[in-house]
Amino acid sequence: MSTAAESPAAPSLAALKRAVDELCALPSEQMGSSRKKHLRALQGAFERALTKHGLVPDAYDDLTSLLSGPSVTEFLRLASEGRIRGDDKTDRESDAQIRARIRAMEIIAQHTRTPFERPEMPPAPALAPVVPPVTRSLLLEHFKGQVKRDISEPFRVRFLAMYGIVLDTAASSGTLAEQHVAHLARDLSTVRIQRPRQGRMAEPPPVEEWELSPATRDALNAYLPLREQLTRRHQQERQHEQNAVKHLWVSLEHNTRQLPDGTKVTEPPGMRLRARGVQRVFFRAAEALNSEMEQLLEERGAPQIGSEVPEWSPMPTRLEPLRRAVEDELRQREEEHGGVQQVIVLRGRTA
Repeated sequence: MSTAAESPAAPSLAALKRAVDELCALPSEQMGSSRKKHLRALQGAFERALTKHGLVPDAYDDLTSLLSGPSVTEFLRLASEGRIRGDDKTDRESDAQIRARIRAMEIIAQHTRTPFERPEMPPAPALAPVVPPVTRSLLLEHFKGQVKRDISEPFRVRFLAMYGIVLDTAASSGTLAEQHVAHLARDLSTVRIQRPRQGRMAEPPPVEEWELSPATRDALNAYLPLREQLTRRHQQERQHEQNAVKHLWVSLEHNTRQLPDGTKVTEPPGMRLRARGVQRVFFRAAEALNSEMEQLLEERGAPQIGSEVPEWSPMPTRLEPLRRAVEDELRQREEEHGGVQQVIVLRGRTA
């Protein structure tokens, strides 16, 4: 059996590194970037746990011992106390971080055919309530009209087109971030989307073609000329970044982005919006609606939020509750039409 002093060269850590290297070498279609990040984080956490705290004596010997019940229990105890973080902080790891650690262990165990008994997962947070139809309609009508808050006209135009795609297809922020202009039909009658891979799916999700509603087609007709202006403005400066001009959703202002090596770069308007950028768009839109609705209710002397506007409640600032509400309605509509899954063309809103 090895000793703690030999831990930097412990066979268990060497086996863990080999497994993580193999998994991170898989193409993104088989292993997403988020999963790879969690795997690397787990590798580093196990190295710190073993070298600084020792875990259990057998944990030095091989991967089976490292992923044994006693070793994992001690690892998770240290993690929950914030003692094996890689950012020099001492905050306790959140339930979400602990769940990510356990899922990464499962992936490694499955890949290496190592026995692994999954410990009890911290409870997942309850899903936020879906957004009711009244609130979704108010958001749409609000941005069709005059926006009083500090929201620019280009933001309004882009948001209406993006919101229309969500209402027609239940697309997530990740799906929206990967959309290209080429995914739209020439007459804007349909859009092709491919949803993010879930877990360790063997095959990539199918490409879905959705019919776009007249309202969304009108919104896209207004947005695409704006997008053309934004991408043309710096096209000569970024000829090497072809993806920047292919993506459908682009930035309106200068943005600062951090590269993997920690370097920060300032990007001009017209660059692709990533998932977080899409999320910020919906955050700002919801904030604008909530602010003006509350002001309207105060002006009317309403005794409580929602009393002057039946069923209205503040709009969640996250896209996911909205997306799930639309997804539920589309699923119900499919069931009403006999439950036949329409993989090639899925019909969305018709008005």
